[in-house]
Amino acid sequence: MEKTSFPPPAFLRCTICSSLYNEPKTLPCLHSFCKSCIINHKDLRKAIECPRCFASFAMNSRELKSDVYLKYRVEFYKTQCDDLTNPLCIFCKLHTKKKKSAVSQCVSCLDLLCKDCSWKHTSTTTTVGHQVISLTKIKTGEYDDTMLPVKYKALCSEHKGEELRLFCKSCHLLICQICFTKDHKEHDVNILSEIIESKEKKARKFCQILKDKVSALCKEKDYMKSIQRKLKKLEEEKENEIKKITFEAVNKIDKEKNKMIQELHDHLQPDSKSLERGIVKVSTKCNTISDTLEFAEHVLKGMNVQKVFLFDELQERLEYLANFCQHSTPSITHLKEMPSIEITVCDDELKYKMTFNHTGISQPHIYTSFSGKSSKPLTDENSSDFLSVSDKAVQTVDMDFENFPVNKDYKKRTYCIEKIKSIPLRTDEDKQQPYFTSVAWINEIEFVAVDAPNAKLKIYSFLSGTILKSKKITEPLAVSVWKDGILCLTKGSDILLFNHALCLQKSIPKASCLCPSLPTLTHCRWIENTTILTQTNKNSSARLSLKCFPTNPSPAFFRYACSLPDGSYVLSDKTNDCVYLVDGNGSIFKKLSCSPGSISFDKFSNIFIADFHNSSISVFDLKGKYLANLSLKQRPRSISILHDKLIVAFDFQSKVFVYDIT
Repeated sequence: MEKTSFPPPAFLRCTICSSLYNEPKTLPCLHSFCKSCIINHKDLRKAIECPRCFASFAMNSRELKSDVYLKYRVEFYKTQCDDLTNPLCIFCKLHTKKKKSAVSQCVSCLDLLCKDCSWKHTSTTTTVGHQVISLTKIKTGEYDDTMLPVKYKALCSEHKGEELRLFCKSCHLLICQICFTKDHKEHDVNILSEIIESKEKKARKFCQILKDKVSALCKEKDYMKSIQRKLKKLEEEKENEIKKITFEAVNKIDKEKNKMIQELHDHLQPDSKSLERGIVKVSTKCNTISDTLEFAEHVLKGMNVQKVFLFDELQERLEYLANFCQHSTPSITHLKEMPSIEITVCDDELKYKMTFNHTGISQPHIYTSFSGKSSKPLTDENSSDFLSVSDKAVQTVDMDFENFPVNKDYKKRTYCIEKIKSIPLRTDEDKQQPYFTSVAWINEIEFVAVDAPNAKLKIYSFLSGTILKSKKITEPLAVSVWKDGILCLTKGSDILLFNHALCLQKSIPKASCLCPSLPTLTHCRWIENTTILTQTNKNSSARLSLKCFPTNPSPAFFRYACSLPDGSYVLSDKTNDCVYLVDGNGSIFKKLSCSPGSISFDKFSNIFIADFHNSSISVFDLKGKYLANLSLKQRPRSISILHDKLIVAFDFQSKVFVYDIT
């Protein structure tokens, strides 16, 4: 690349080598290149292909025409670079022998002038019509075409000082006045300026035609773009409409499915429980009789002396059991055959029917999906908001993880996220501007958030688009969800157990952090120092002590934790600035060198760890292998995942954000 005091115009550079033209050659398509560049690019002797428009011409390199205009423009630019590097005023140099810096140049005679000489230059008789321009404007190249004819005058090679002003058509040569008088007097000779004027007129006419063509093409392109935008908008609208209609249909199907399952349960569960009681009674009787028979066998095989003393008692016991069993019957003898349950599906209208014949009940359950003829909204006016957050009708359960085993090759390896909704959670009762320290999905249409400044738990519903419930709590810190309710950790290290109506059920002291998992599980977990505690909905509890800690400079303090579906755990160690992977026995088998932030997981059992300081989320698999990094625009305090939806509470934000994970 040339070292110049000011950059050359882009058109003076060869598009192949990106340098100033060297012996520029022009192809019939009017694209110019350095001679060596075009020859080296492609020389097939019989044809040359243009590197820019790919037009092919039946010619060889010797037939290439020189681009005189570009040749002179490059030479003029190089000369200007030399002249304008520390330029000196030509008049001061010649007349006063002083070296004064030039600040302008005359484009009529190319003289470089200082400030004083600039205004004097146009004050003489011979230079009164000259045009003096500042060097700043000269360097932009704006006046190059004006100065080029002055720099390179067409002079006759035969007669010194004579300018070529005539064109001999007979000889196809430029000639001066002396040449015409001596050798071309009888030839067809025209004034050069008249020929140029005629040719310029024709060229400008075609240029205007092409300009009009370009303008028409641009209008056509703009019109096509506008149609394309309309098509894109129509596609998006119809796609959202399809999603809404199908979601509403699937959502209603799912509700009816749950209703049918509950009815099936209500009809069969009493008999099942009655059978269970009968099984227990029969088992007890069998055990009693078996014990008596075993004792009787021992007696009958024993000594006669023993038999004499035990026969009466033994016979009485055996007679009693024989009579008792004869008159005692199980409690469900009325159920002599399996009930007949009919479930039918009509595909054309997607109707379901379930009939219980053994009870005499025949109650069909019917609902219809969209058929293309008509559709009726199945949810309220906020269903589109609900649709934008959850386009599945089935909640993530343990079956999700059975369907996607973590060791298979098809496990998801790449991720990206797209924001689909931001939700303000401020109410009229709030005295402070809210921000949220923790969030957790309750189900696919509700989540709970901890509003720290207002000391509240808030439950939001996508169906209604409002905060359903809120609960005032002293210094709430974090929240998690299980099947039977909601857990809230306070700054005082207490865990408050609520039901889904936010009614307090129980308080547990001395907790370090919560250990959330799926919201559908029948147990909840939390951590006390280095012990994981589990409580089921039957109030049974279990303890798991953590062991095999790596050598750390400070004792571990777990600020965030997560229980994975395979029985393992992920723990964020705040004091040692790392994250541990822990197996089901409490042994730490992997230490991740990442920011110890909030933790969640998706249906592939891949682990998502919020990085507060770097405004991102790191993704790992169950073995601790790094998978992806999801960039966020703000610092995440808490994350929670359900299906393929990620909910994030950012630092000091009054809104909660929902993302689609793809």
